[in-house]
Amino acid sequence: MIRRRLAAGAGIFSVVVLGFALESGDPARAVAPPADGMYSFNQAGVSGVTWQVTALCDQVNGSRYYKDYSNPDIMADFCALNVVSSTDERISRQDKLQNYSGRARLVSGLWTFKVDIADGLSCPNGGTGASTETFAFDNETMAGTHTSLHGAVCGLQPAMSKQPFSLQLSGPPPSPIQRYPLQCNDIAICY
Repeated sequence: MIRRRLAAGAGIFSVVVLGFALESGDPARAVAPPADGMYSFNQAGVSGVTWQVTALCDQVNGSRYYKDYSNPDIMADFCALNVVSSTDERISRQDKLQNYSGRARLVSGLWTFKVDIADGLSCPNGGTGASTETFAFDNETMAGTHTSLHGAVCGLQPAMSKQPFSLQLSGPPPSPIQRYPLQCNDIAICY
């Protein structure tokens, strides 16, 4: 009789502790594309840069692999972000380097894209070399990391640098965006 009561008490205690552990964790995060629009790009040493961010998604219906079509994580897997970075004027070399475009995909919960810039590195002798710029950001905080890589060029050793950046919504996109351009039926035939 005592063993049963002890076992029952231990079982109830375990359930209560498990309940507290589940409730006290971080809230679940939904990964979804950020709002379509114009964003101010904020990074140390960079000014006057605007990103136009628009999402392009495929409908998830018709796939037997996914059971919950309303799950935002699943829906985000079927999206890509078109990112167009621009400055008001292309006067200086620095302005020119901030004018690029890329397509961001969801990688480990971050929207990530890469841009290869033929003259992205300033060489000590006055020339330029190629660089690879990678941007990865979180859709909730709109903050991320800009990673810049270059190989052994201009007499320099290969190097990598990382800088934090953030995005701030500054306005709507210039024209209406059709996020789901394909129309798909229940058996995943799209037109």
